[in-house]
Amino acid sequence: MNDYAPPTGEIPLAVRAGAAESVPMPDSHHGVVWEDLTEGHLYALTSLLARIEAQDNPAYRTSRDEVAEMLADTARWRGIAGFATRGMAQGRMVAFAQVALRFPGHVECVCQGGVDPAFRRVGLGGTLVDWQEATARQMLAEIPGSPRAQIVAHVEAGQHDLEEQLKSRGFHWARTYYELRADLADIPEPPMLGRYLSIEPWADEWEEPARRAANLLNEQEWGRPPITEEQWLQGRTSFAPEWSFVAVDRQGDRPRIAGFLLASRYEQDWAALGWKEGYIDQMGVLEEWRLTHAVDALILASMRAQARDGMDRIGAGLGSANRSGALAVYDYLGFRTLGQTRLYAIEV
Repeated sequence: MNDYAPPTGEIPLAVRAGAAESVPMPDSHHGVVWEDLTEGHLYALTSLLARIEAQDNPAYRTSRDEVAEMLADTARWRGIAGFATRGMAQGRMVAFAQVALRFPGHVECVCQGGVDPAFRRVGLGGTLVDWQEATARQMLAEIPGSPRAQIVAHVEAGQHDLEEQLKSRGFHWARTYYELRADLADIPEPPMLGRYLSIEPWADEWEEPARRAANLLNEQEWGRPPITEEQWLQGRTSFAPEWSFVAVDRQGDRPRIAGFLLASRYEQDWAALGWKEGYIDQMGVLEEWRLTHAVDALILASMRAQARDGMDRIGAGLGSANRSGALAVYDYLGFRTLGQTRLYAIEV
């Protein structure tokens, strides 16, 4: 885990977390028994998530590769899995909860979980939230020093029960993430960038310069520490380099990264959506080039590449902290806001 030096006079996180000495497994009830979630549960968890998503019908589907990524790096997360012991569902995973540590400039314990549609309304959801909060506090208590820390959970549209469970335990609505989408049938013309600035296809040579650019953005705008090469490459199971681009300034002795865009191809979502769609996962433009239309050009380059590959639409996510400026660019390029996900948090 990351090491933090406690500022003088601040209460250590181990004290603030108020962790219990141990977090027991939830009580067995309604024929559900619990065990530790492990990498060996890959297929059972993939099947559970498929049943949940078939019922709730979100605009995405979770692939087996994404589940494998959830269950990797076991030093950074803890989880439990509930299995049915009777009836037609006997032996099936019917609920899960996971708490994962992240370090985006502060410490976050990210909670996620789910319950099989056939086992809802029997109290399992509240059981999962109780276990998640207690486990998150225990994980935070193990981190040295006095860093800022949060326990967080994402609430999607329609998850009213989860929202109420979190509110009743003191979680508050901290941020909103907006989902955007544009049709690729009519793409605007690319802007003029000037003599030295160009949009270039993604290549291995740009990985490290793009990571450094992302770290500079994180430091300047969020006060976050740099991410490692390992962290930079995480979450790439659906990465589409052919839809990803960099903005390069070649004025001077050596080229400089002005911005970058990373896109992905989530094919497992297409059946649920009813069309083919690419997705912009990450994008950033350094302050020096904010007035050069590099943002517009990066998005348009990805839109054109996706259209050439037969995509019907393109999606993107936008956090509320970035919404005012970036939303104007997306709006100009034909994106429309579709929905939102709320992040609930408790500061520790």
